[in-house]
Amino acid sequence: MESRIREISAIRVTIGRAKLARDEKSVQKIFEVLEKCLIPCECMAINIDWLAIVIRKSEGGKINRFIAMLKEELDGTSIEVNGELRLLYIEQGHFTTRRIGIIVSSLSMQDIEINMQRYVRCEDRLVIGVSVEDVSRAHRIIRGILDADYRI
Repeated sequence: MESRIREISAIRVTIGRAKLARDEKSVQKIFEVLEKCLIPCECMAINIDWLAIVIRKSEGGKINRFIAMLKEELDGTSIEVNGELRLLYIEQGHFTTRRIGIIVSSLSMQDIEINMQRYVRCEDRLVIGVSVEDVSRAHRIIRGILDADYRI
């Protein structure tokens, strides 16, 4: 079966708070508020002082309610809407760690910044978030790697 690449418009939201990654209750609260607002999270990244989530652009109308509710629930939290990006869903890629590494390093070597990355092993799906400006180049690079197969 041939690999398929789907493209989804998304928005990145970054939630900042000192030592957020070590505050389990705050992280749980963030996801509870997302759930209350009926916002599915496509991808996430966490650092010690921030949590970034990616939501589908079609859910963008719910962001203001989410921000208002979260500010009520968590004092001292900064929330930034970092703008639009594209998620490339690569399905049936027969992924190995080496193949993922080739895709990621090839994109990086072509100056394409990867905003988000997620591998769902049980579904053989790799999700990569790139800027709107870089999406067509990223798509071509990934397709080239998948088509060439590089005997990986």
